[in-house]
Order: sequence, then structure tokens, then C-alpha cells
Amino acid sequence: MSDAASTRLDRRAMKQRTRERLLDAAAVVFARRGIEAASLDEVAEAAGYTKGAIYSNFSSKTDLIAALMDRRITQQAAAAEMDLDGVTLEQGLRTLDERSRSDEAAERDWAILATEFFLHSMRDERARAAMAGQYERARTLTAQMLAAKFAEAGVEPPLPARDLAIVIEALGIGVALQSLLDPASVPVGLAAKGIQLILSAGRAGGGAT
Repeated sequence: MSDAASTRLDRRAMKQRTRERLLDAAAVVFARRGIEAASLDEVAEAAGYTKGAIYSNFSSKTDLIAALMDRRITQQAAAAEMDLDGVTLEQGLRTLDERSRSDEAAERDWAILATEFFLHSMRDERARAAMAGQYERARTLTAQMLAAKFAEAGVEPPLPARDLAIVIEALGIGVALQSLLDPASVPVGLAAKGIQLILSAGRAGGGAT
């Protein structure tokens, strides 16, 4: 590899590291301060950069929010694909549930952040369109995984895969919000149990989910 090519790779790696640090800082600042109250200067300071670093990587606060959602969806999809590989949906769901329970603090922080995203998007049309696009991407990935798993089992899903993905998403969000308010009465793991019940409606003659 030439010195010029190596330099380009180093620059790309450095830019990616900067971007990831900005995303990490934004997640913390937005969850703590709220998206409306938090400034990009605060995000940059928390990451150890000037605001110029933000505008070198993101065009606006809305773009930064969309990037946070994109990263979360990508990470969750990769984890789900790994957990569902070679197992039934029911077994995969148990693994996903155990994964979320193993880091409840992080899941709680994300639930707070997601709530901030919803509130901000309802007040800003550009943000609403960006968020809607990210959620559509998430449910598309979920629907693809569900359809593949039901096909593997030779079982008809209780709803079309995309509708099933929407219901699962809604159940997860609803339980997470209630658990934020009253974790003692509403355990986060209740979402996984509800999803298992929904998916079990697709069982055929005692076959695997």
C-alpha cells in the first residue's frame, strides 16, 4: 500500500472515530438535557471537540438524531441476526431478552433518548420525516427476519410480517415507557413475554415457532 493510500485510510479511520465519539456524546447529552434544551456546543464539548467537528460530520441537529437512530437500528439488527441464527424465534427471543436484561441501565437510557426523539419529531417536520424513515427501516429489517423464521418453521405468521413488526415495535415501546415510570411494577422483560405470546399464535400443530 502506498503512503498516500495509507494516509487516506488513516484519515477515514480518524473521521470515523470522531463521528462515533460525537454520537456517544450526543446520546448522553440529549438523554440528560433533552433535545430541545441541549445545544450542539454542549455535544461537541462533551465529546472533546469544537462545534466545527459536528458540522464536519452532520449537517444539523436533525441529521445527528437520524444518525443516532441509524446506529441503534444497525446494532440491534446485527444482534438480532446473531441471536436468531440457527434457532427458533422463541429461543432467539429469550436470548434477546437476556441481552437487554444484562444491561438494563443502557436500555433505560436508550428508552429516555427514544422518547426525546419522538417529542422532538412531533414538533419538527424535517425531524419527523427522518425519524419515520428510520423506524420504517427498522420494521422492514424485523419483518424480513420474521418472515424468514416463519418460513423456516413451515408456519404461517399470525399477521403479515410487516404488520407483525409494527405490533412488536409498539409493544416494546409501550412497555419501555411504562417501565421508565414504574420499573417495580412494569418489568422490561414483560415485552418479550408479550411478543412470545403474539408469535405463538402462528404455531401449527405444536410445531416450532
